Amino acid sequence: MGAEESHTQAPTVDRQATVNPGTIPMVKSDDKEVVITGVGPVTSVGIGAKALWEALAAGQANLARRRLPVDLGRFVELPIAGMPPCVEIPAAKSHLAFLSEQDCDCYRDLGYTLLAIELALADAGLSYDRENNRVGMVQAFEAPGVEHTVTQLLGMMAGPMPTDGPPPVYDCLAPSFYNMQPFLYLHLVGKAFGLHGFCTSVHNACSSGAFALEVATQQIRSGRSDAILVVGGEAFDTAVRLEWFRRLSLYAEDGQMRPFDTTSSGFYVGEGAGAIVLESASHARKRGADPYAVYLGGGFSQQGWKQAIPDVRAARLRDVIVEALTATGVSAADLDLIVPHGASTLLSDGYEASCLTEALAGEAKKAVATTFKPYVGHMLAASTIIDTVCIALSMKHQTVPATLRSGAGSGSLPVPLSVERMERKVDTVLKLSTGFTGHDAASLFGRV
Repeated sequence: MGAEESHTQAPTVDRQATVNPGTIPMVKSDDKEVVITGVGPVTSVGIGAKALWEALAAGQANLARRRLPVDLGRFVELPIAGMPPCVEIPAAKSHLAFLSEQDCDCYRDLGYTLLAIELALADAGLSYDRENNRVGMVQAFEAPGVEHTVTQLLGMMAGPMPTDGPPPVYDCLAPSFYNMQPFLYLHLVGKAFGLHGFCTSVHNACSSGAFALEVATQQIRSGRSDAILVVGGEAFDTAVRLEWFRRLSLYAEDGQMRPFDTTSSGFYVGEGAGAIVLESASHARKRGADPYAVYLGGGFSQQGWKQAIPDVRAARLRDVIVEALTATGVSAADLDLIVPHGASTLLSDGYEASCLTEALAGEAKKAVATTFKPYVGHMLAASTIIDTVCIALSMKHQTVPATLRSGAGSGSLPVPLSVERMERKVDTVLKLSTGFTGHDAASLFGRV
């Protein structure tokens, strides 16, 4: 594989010149096989592939309570798998300087994502002409710009009220309102790395990463893109989004995230970012890349029911799993590893477990399951991207990390839940993603 960078070893990007000078031949191909050639994790337990894998192998999590504003004069204290500010991460300083030049240095999710992209490009060994390329990107952010805008708004409310009329809220926050639009993040990433290919955003709640992988893959399979970055990040400066989870009793305020355990009480969020380099297999071969895995394809649906509750009666995720297996030609008997969404709520975990049981029909006899959210926290729209990075590393090392804190056999999954690290065959992986407002996805990966 390419270089596995820690936060003290990340390569420096010269924004005025070609990244890793050299031009990759951009030849249209009808190759339908799409491979993962680079990963860039920026997480609370490790920055770079090597550091993240060491944390997964050791069963490490990095959780701390943080006091966040939720309203004027009101705060909540919640456990978060948090990240330090970009200014405290040596490898992120050049990206912070770039964002500062764009008057966007307060957007921590974007700062982490720029670092993740740099790591993924280095890991893939991907070089391209910054002025003439068709390298693209599909991004997954839940709420770009929202945290900074709310922070500014709370600051204005806390200040003295003007005596000559209401405060000029719009005039003061107009740039922030503009920066809450996803295309601004696309522009900034494209500018930072000189991307001129197909670029777009996906907004399918916690399943965004799975849909982003499929969008990128279809673009590559069409022959119109040779390489596409799938990226996403998350950061929390306020509790305005987290309070909603807490009031719905979905947040694990005790900091004990226990997926598929009878004592599950919810999830905690994580900060950071993930980036994945996808390429056609022929393009990867031409430049001598050593892929982690093949993205085989997936199944997708929209429940069209409730915002925060899955439609357990329709069980559309069951059909999505069957669709993914059928479309890719993979049988349940082929599966080595299943990575559920694992939101650690009894209803969501039960929905996944029952749909898996029906879809696999007792045929996944050699498979085990594990989840990664207890390590890095739930990164919401970026969560599937980080999970996919962890899957790629598990396939590379032929090892299944443990599911932290969950008890063996306490849940209702149709396959054993790995509660201890297992060195075993990991050649075919099924990944499930379920999002608020009913976005279900099942993704399949194969070893190269």
